[in-house]
Amino acid sequence: MPRRLRRLGMTTFGVFQQAVRTTWKVLWWWIRQVSGDAAYENYLRLERRRARKEPRGPGADECHPAPGRVLSPAEFYLDSLRRRYSGVSRCC
Repeated sequence: MPRRLRRLGMTTFGVFQQAVRTTWKVLWWWIRQVSGDAAYENYLRLERRRARKEPRGPGADECHPAPGRVLSPAEFYLDSLRRRYSGVSRCC
């Protein structure tokens, strides 16, 4: 076992536990991203970033709500359904 881990008081089993825990967290994050379960959290993060970077004018366009207005989870869900099914939806 490396000396720096011994100095931190970690045993070999502790290192293994930490690796399993980290792997599980990364895997769970990936599953949530791919399945769309984290879409609302991603939206909130993006809106916070937008609010810091560029102050918007008094109005709002079709894609973004008025400044300072963040969609609720229900509104976000309905908006995502509208965006998904409002266009052409055929495979061929």
